[in-house]
Amino acid sequence: MHADEFTPLKTFINRIVDVTEPEWIAHRDCLSRRFLKKGEFLVREGQVSCHVSFVNKGSFRVYKDINGDELTKNFFFAHEYATEFVSYLTRQPSQIHVKALEDTELIELSYDKMQALYEQFPVWQKYGRLMAEAAFLHVAERTHRLLYYTPEQNYIKLLEDRPDIIEKIPQHHIASYLGIQPESLSRIRKRLVELKRA
Repeated sequence: MHADEFTPLKTFINRIVDVTEPEWIAHRDCLSRRFLKKGEFLVREGQVSCHVSFVNKGSFRVYKDINGDELTKNFFFAHEYATEFVSYLTRQPSQIHVKALEDTELIELSYDKMQALYEQFPVWQKYGRLMAEAAFLHVAERTHRLLYYTPEQNYIKLLEDRPDIIEKIPQHHIASYLGIQPESLSRIRKRLVELKRA
């Protein structure tokens, strides 16, 4: 791979930990590149997730199919990691789908190579721990908001924190992510527009 293709990932990593050039080269040499078309799956329910994938370009939706209803759990966008983390860490089959919302370019690290980096370089252990902590805090915050905040409050928070979701994602997926019906989201959006005009 051309060095420029790693720039977003290297920039992301350097915001989390200080990495020497030999440590970075060891990590880089473990990476592979992958492309998915819109509608293809990074992980399907029932598969074991074998890679953690940095999204160089594109976006994904995480969802579970329950009796024909697709319940959206999360989204992944460019310059962040995408995978089914529970399956990746436990080596058990995934209980959810991770599907490309557009053509994507990924930089991937396999589970086995990640373990080898952990064994060889303490900095990658630290990086893995910090990323796991960030993922836990994200899940805890989302659970808290779904339990204790109204759908309108959660939509406003989404507008503030993740405008990329609002701009790129179909409204019925956003409604599912918020745990409401599309009609309810339409009413919330209409009410917010009216308040803005008042």
